[in-house]
Amino acid sequence: MNRLLPVILATVLLPGIAQPTGRGATPPRVLIIYDMEGVSGISHQEMTSFTDAADYAEGRRFLTADVNAAIRGLKAGGAGAIWVQDGHGSGNSEEPDLLVDSMDKAAQFDFRDRDYDPYSTGLDGSLDAIVCIAMHARAGTRGFLAHTYTLEPAFKVNGVDITETQIIALSAARWGIPVIMASGDDVLGSQLAPELPDLEYAEVKKAISRAKAEPLPPAEVVQRIESRAKRAMEKLLAGRFRPYSLATPVTFELSFQNAAQASRAASDRSVERAGDLTVRYVAQTFVDGYERSKHLIALAAGDRLTLLVRMLNQTPEGKKLLAQHRQLVLQRWLEPEKVPAWAQNQPEPPRPTKYFGDR
Repeated sequence: MNRLLPVILATVLLPGIAQPTGRGATPPRVLIIYDMEGVSGISHQEMTSFTDAADYAEGRRFLTADVNAAIRGLKAGGAGAIWVQDGHGSGNSEEPDLLVDSMDKAAQFDFRDRDYDPYSTGLDGSLDAIVCIAMHARAGTRGFLAHTYTLEPAFKVNGVDITETQIIALSAARWGIPVIMASGDDVLGSQLAPELPDLEYAEVKKAISRAKAEPLPPAEVVQRIESRAKRAMEKLLAGRFRPYSLATPVTFELSFQNAAQASRAASDRSVERAGDLTVRYVAQTFVDGYERSKHLIALAAGDRLTLLVRMLNQTPEGKKLLAQHRQLVLQRWLEPEKVPAWAQNQPEPPRPTKYFGDR
């Protein structure tokens, strides 16, 4: 109970914090942030990854249908301007995972001229509400493709195990913005209910395991997403939502898959070990702590290269490739002029001129 801050005083006393929206006010401005693991028709991992062309193309179509259903529902409930951001990061650096040309014209995609993180720097006080479409369960649980931020860590903040949907909600709370609706599998729904009891949730599939999901019929999915989005907007207009906040300063605990990852994260002297797999640190705000977590996760993820080397060592062809790699590294030092062009240091690629979220 005492984890939630009394935000009513904050909304009265602090300038720039969004007030609960009433029926006489300007139509609410809503941001839709989508992921991809929680898309209704996606049943296996390949459908979420740019590297698997045919499966990814199918996944994009399902994603676009889910987002369009949310847009229709929000508009039916009284929403004003609606923006959409990519929060997935499939590996597609050229365009969003959503099929923008097929997106409902009642919304616009949030293209920008600077890079941004939809979970933190992509948010500002111009919004009235956020909707999270196609989200997934938190790390270490049985939800379909369950993780938090990336593969390695699980997040606990002020003693609360959190999902990516809660990361968005906690980040948005600094502006007084509530998350009003989400969609995903049955496991995520059960995880969000205790902490976000007013949230409208559209369950679109059952998690069979982390690797497999059983989608619901498309017509039922569309009806669920539209109706929950419409109801969420009506509740927002009735003033029934408040931001989801935790007391500050904020204590973060990141738990990793193995002790080696935790040790690499703990090489940052600003954190302390809180167990074989866990590091702990304190941040003045949630966003400060979230931004620090990205640095620690990058430190911990160093064993991905180790895993690749181990994999290559399992076959004669892989061992040959490793030998060639060692020879090439040596040649770059001793005789750089003989190194093939593709292996030489390349200039930085030109920076994109258009950003769309998590690339």
